Amino acid sequence: MVGVKKPRICYVNPPVLLKRPIAEIIGRLSQEGYETSLLVPKKLFKKIDSSLHHSKLAENSTVYAYSIINPPFLSSEQPIPLTPMFLINAIKAMKRNDIIHMWVPYYLTSLKIIWLKRVFFPKKKLILTMDTMPGYSFSMGGFWDRMFKLYNKMFGWLLFGTPEIITLYGRSLIPYAVKAGMPKEKLQVIPTGIKSKQVSDRERQKSRDAVREDLEGLGIKPSTKIVLFIGLIIPRKGIAKIIRMAGMLRKKDVVFLLAGDGSKKKEYEEQVRQLKLDKKVIFLGWRTDTPRLYQASDMLVLPAEGEGLPGVVMEAMSFGVPCIASNIPCIPDLINDGKSGYLCDKDDAEEFASRIRELLDDEAKRKKMGKEALRKIKGFGWANAIIRYKELYK
Repeated sequence: MVGVKKPRICYVNPPVLLKRPIAEIIGRLSQEGYETSLLVPKKLFKKIDSSLHHSKLAENSTVYAYSIINPPFLSSEQPIPLTPMFLINAIKAMKRNDIIHMWVPYYLTSLKIIWLKRVFFPKKKLILTMDTMPGYSFSMGGFWDRMFKLYNKMFGWLLFGTPEIITLYGRSLIPYAVKAGMPKEKLQVIPTGIKSKQVSDRERQKSRDAVREDLEGLGIKPSTKIVLFIGLIIPRKGIAKIIRMAGMLRKKDVVFLLAGDGSKKKEYEEQVRQLKLDKKVIFLGWRTDTPRLYQASDMLVLPAEGEGLPGVVMEAMSFGVPCIASNIPCIPDLINDGKSGYLCDKDDAEEFASRIRELLDDEAKRKKMGKEALRKIKGFGWANAIIRYKELYK
C-alpha cells in the first residue's frame, strides 16, 4: 500500500557463521527498500567471517558486531560474548528497529535478547525462528536431551512466551514444537527459499574438469564419481558415518569430498588415515566455490542426526543433484523418497552406502532423480518465501 512505512528489522544471528536464510532474506528485502541490520558475533581479534558464498548478500545491512570465544569445554556452536559490546549493540538494535527477528533461543546471546525485550523493550516486536528442536525432533544423546527438556520446562514461559510469533521451517516440526512447550497459536510455518539454477551439461562438465584439476595428484580419474558433503565437520552432521560408507565402497570408483570445517576435523582426518581411506575421503576445508562443487558432483550425502530445512540439500537439488539424506523432520518436505533422492535411517550407514552404490551403478536413474529434484525445488523459490516474510513483518 502506498504511503505505508516499511518496518526496520534487525536479524540476530547467534553463531559465528552467517545462516544462509538470514543472508537471503536481508539481501532481498534490502533490494525492496527495507532498512535491515544484523547482530552477529565474531572471533576475538578477527574480522567478521564472510567466507561463505552467501555472506555478500548482507553487505547493504548495518552490522552490529561483538567479540566472542568458543571455550574448549563447550560446543563450537556456542559462542560466549567477551566484552560489553554485545549488550551495547543489542540495546542499539532494540532502540533503532521496529522488529527483532532472532534464530534459535538456546544461545546465551539469544537469552539476553529475550530478557532485554521482556524487561526494557516490551513494545518491540520479537519473532523467533526455530529450525529444529534439539531433544525432540532429534537426539543429542541421553544427557543433553534431558537437559534441553528440563530447560524448556523451567524457562519455556520465557523462551516461548516472550516472542509474538514463532516460525518453523516445516509442518513436520509442529508436533515437536508443541511438545517443547511452544504455544500452538503462535506458530507459523514459513520455509526458507532457494534460487533454482539452469545448468547445461556443458557447464557441468566444465566444472567437473576444473574440480578434478584442482585435486590433481589425488588419483581422481575422469571416470571417478563424486559424492559431496558440505557443512560443519562435527558429529551431528554424521561425518563418522560418511567415513564408514567410504570403507564399504572402498572398491568402487568413487570419492567423497567433504567441504567444511569444524572442531572434530583433525580427529576425522586421523581416522581416515588409519583406515587407509586417504584417496576415498578428501577434506577440502571451507570453500567459496560451492556452486562449482555441486555441478561437479554426482550426488550429495547428508547423514545428519538433526537438521532444519537444510540449505545444502536445497542448493544441491537446485543444481539437479540427487540427494541421499537422513529421514528426519523437514528433510521429507524436500525429498520425495525414491523420486528426487533417497531418505535413509539416520543411524544406518549400510543403507546410505547401498543407496549410493545404486546410483553409482545406474546413470539413468541418477539423471532422472536429478531432474525430479530440480522440478521439486522450484516450489521453494525465494520469490514465494519473501512474500510470506513480508506478510509476517506487517
